[in-house]
Amino acid sequence: MATMKTVQIYTPGNVNVLTYEDVERPVLQKGEILVRVRAAGINPVDYVSRAHGLILSTGTSVLPYVVGWDVSGEVVGLGEGVTQFAVGDEVYGMPRFPHEAKAYSEYITAPVADLALKPRSLSHAEAAGIPLAGLTAWQSLFEVAHLQAGQTILITGGAGGVGHYAIQLAKWRGARVITTTSTRNVEFVRELGADVVIDYTRESLAEAVKDVDVVLDAIGEDVLRDSFKVVKRGGIVVSLPGHKGVKAVGEELAPQYGVTFVLTFVHTSGEHLAQMAELADAGQLRTHLDATFPLKDAGQAHTLSEGGHVRGKLALTVE
Repeated sequence: MATMKTVQIYTPGNVNVLTYEDVERPVLQKGEILVRVRAAGINPVDYVSRAHGLILSTGTSVLPYVVGWDVSGEVVGLGEGVTQFAVGDEVYGMPRFPHEAKAYSEYITAPVADLALKPRSLSHAEAAGIPLAGLTAWQSLFEVAHLQAGQTILITGGAGGVGHYAIQLAKWRGARVITTTSTRNVEFVRELGADVVIDYTRESLAEAVKDVDVVLDAIGEDVLRDSFKVVKRGGIVVSLPGHKGVKAVGEELAPQYGVTFVLTFVHTSGEHLAQMAELADAGQLRTHLDATFPLKDAGQAHTLSEGGHVRGKLALTVE
């Protein structure tokens, strides 16, 4: 049988449960393509699923479990009925989310609707950084908040994975962008296009900002509470679900401040990925890679990711 390298877990736990080993290559099904993975993006949801051993779509544990969703690579096989891609095409995407995608592997199969042609101007590692974080930013800004040119948006955590894409996408849409970050990332977010930067180590958000139309909250906790103080009545606060207590805080404060609160969940979309690829190739969207690691060192990548201070994205390279 044909084999490949993969990273999987047999029990939930810390980074030591990540096992780099040989497994059988996946078998193509109708409507799928076989991708030779060249890079896999790292997201916080990766280490959450590793720590708890959970299949996100069901909340149950099915082991062994191969971690990861974001991939970039080449098409090496076509399932029955596939006409959207050809062997040799370079593609990227977030297949099957929130079901198991097995991205930390040399080969994966993926439904054609979950993928798009890779941005030509980006490396595989840069492209692999986009799907989950980029789709989260795109869908939060344009599907949920309906951000318009001329509006003002506050993006908390602008130097992070979602944040650094959200700044660029909001500027492309024509919005005025305010963001929060630490001192070391002030110049970084300015270079991304932020109009106003709040250094949260030196300034109070509630004192420095007022009357924004939209908030994209990637932090939660006290930052989310302060976000309600700066948004206009009739505005909207969109929050990401990865932080404990976010839903309760949002539902408590939204009526008090006369704003809409939405807890958003990303969904896979080859169409949105294709649009972001066009922006990347036009020089309007880029990935900042804080670090890359070979597939066998996925544990090191998870340790860095769990530290919570990654600038932009991390990726695994799959040679």
